[in-house]
Amino acid sequence: MIRYTIRRLLWGVLVVLAVTFCVFLLAGPVLSWKNPSITPARLYAGKNPSPQQIQQVSQLLGLDKPYYIQYLYSLRRLVMGPSSDEKARICVGATAAQCSEQIGRLGRSFQKQLSVDSLIKERFPATLSLSLVAAFMWLVISIPIGVLSAIRSRSFFDRTTMVTVLVGQALPVYYFGLLALYFFAYKWPIFPLGGYVPFDASDPWPWFSHLLLPAMVLALSFAALYVRMVRSSMLTNMGEDYVRTARAKGAKEGRVIRRHALRNALLPIVTMFGLDLGLLLGGAILTEYTFGIQGLGTLSVEAANALDIPLMAGIVLFAALVIVIANIIVDLFYAVVDPRIRLS
Repeated sequence: MIRYTIRRLLWGVLVVLAVTFCVFLLAGPVLSWKNPSITPARLYAGKNPSPQQIQQVSQLLGLDKPYYIQYLYSLRRLVMGPSSDEKARICVGATAAQCSEQIGRLGRSFQKQLSVDSLIKERFPATLSLSLVAAFMWLVISIPIGVLSAIRSRSFFDRTTMVTVLVGQALPVYYFGLLALYFFAYKWPIFPLGGYVPFDASDPWPWFSHLLLPAMVLALSFAALYVRMVRSSMLTNMGEDYVRTARAKGAKEGRVIRRHALRNALLPIVTMFGLDLGLLLGGAILTEYTFGIQGLGTLSVEAANALDIPLMAGIVLFAALVIVIANIIVDLFYAVVDPRIRLS
């Protein structure tokens, strides 16, 4: 188990390293080769900068050095934090606390003039809250419905569920979101219109009430897919030999479904859940933008509209790190879900 964990962590580090190289390649050399008039220094300098201003910005940000040197510097900053030379160039006259807000491990935002780390740290709680509440909802909805559809295959319940699932998959999230906002927040003010309220342990209801409607909209789109996956996986496992053997030994039907069929049917669901939750933690763009939630999804839209390259690159790297960690946790969780799997 320990050897497997170490091996998976090393592979995860290699994946993150590959992502950093790809992000740097796209945000640096590829961007400059595609359109020489759009470079990071040119974007940082503002509107209609002079060649002298662009050169000064290049020297300030270290963009006048060869690409491989820039990449090595970005890796060093990611692992060890900004260097003293970088702080001296960018944080002129600033205190240590102010400098940490201006430049971090992921660089500095062109538009907001703050470190990408601090911006992600500020927006991540909203995305985390939305993702966890939505994930809990779609699991609670999809697993029981998928199991019942598999047990009562071809029944009226099964056919009705499949039609509803297809409708849920066909319609986009923002369509459901706009309808939900109009009917349940504007026409009938059952829920707040939007936004995010930070969590307060003394009174968590404002936090939960503002998340409830967007989380339901987000959960419905995922629940539609998960119902189909659970149903398909359950139907496959219900026909396996070990299920027939358990029934032949006289085991109760409920025990056969819970202990044998469902436990094995959850393996692909666990894999898919880890990937989906990792992607959501990188920013549920459509849902956050529709409901006005200031999370990572909205932050990525702002960065793309402003062509804020360091901010876009930082969000991509953060999302990649979250996905890698989620995959490692899923792999380790396999041994808990299925006792036949031994990690070595």
